[in-house]
Amino acid sequence: MAYQMFKLKQEVEAVDIHTMAEMTPEEYEQYIRGSLLFVDHHDVLRSVPAQYPLAVTKQQFKALLDYLRELEPKVGAR
Repeated sequence: MAYQMFKLKQEVEAVDIHTMAEMTPEEYEQYIRGSLLFVDHHDVLRSVPAQYPLAVTKQQFKALLDYLRELEPKVGAR
C-alpha cells in the first residue's frame, strides 16, 4: 500500500543543541518524557512539539526502535 504525505506549517518549541548537550541524564530523561514524546488517548506514539504520529501499531514501534538502535553508533560519534 502506498502512503500519502502531507505538509503542515506550525510553530514548534524545542531545545537547541547546546542546551541539550549540557543536560544531565536526568534532565534529558525529563525532557524526552515531558517535551518530546507521548502516547495519546488513541494509543498513538506522537511527537510533542509537532503532534505528528511516530507509531500507531506495536510493529511500527518495534521498527522505530530497531532504526534508533541502527543509528546509535552514529549519534555523538564526534
